[in-house]
Amino acid sequence: MMILANRLKTLADIDRLRILGLCARADLTLCELAEILDLPRKRVERHIAVLVAANLVSCNGQCPRSSYHLSGRPEDGGLLESLVDLIPHDRGCHYRDLRRLTAKRSADPRYGRMEWRAPAQRQPGNR
Repeated sequence: MMILANRLKTLADIDRLRILGLCARADLTLCELAEILDLPRKRVERHIAVLVAANLVSCNGQCPRSSYHLSGRPEDGGLLESLVDLIPHDRGCHYRDLRRLTAKRSADPRYGRMEWRAPAQRQPGNR
């Protein structure tokens, strides 16, 4: 119960929710997150450290090209996916963040056409 309370407490910050929403859609570096969120890199770095410590976000690779994505651990019973689903994707700051992500990836020839990674759908009876 304490782990759940701590994870929810970690997400009681709008910037961390924005980061979580973006990391559910794509693997992103600190610099990409800072640019998309229009936040100072140090601030994003601090929030990422908190999210990683809470096992909400995981890191791929090594500095300086480390990228971050949603952890999605089986033992959380789909909690992360459920939380991401609660973020309104069609309005507000998350909508703007997703548009910036799409524009950034579309303009970068390394990515070509932007492919969304939809949050995993939970099947009844699966945990």
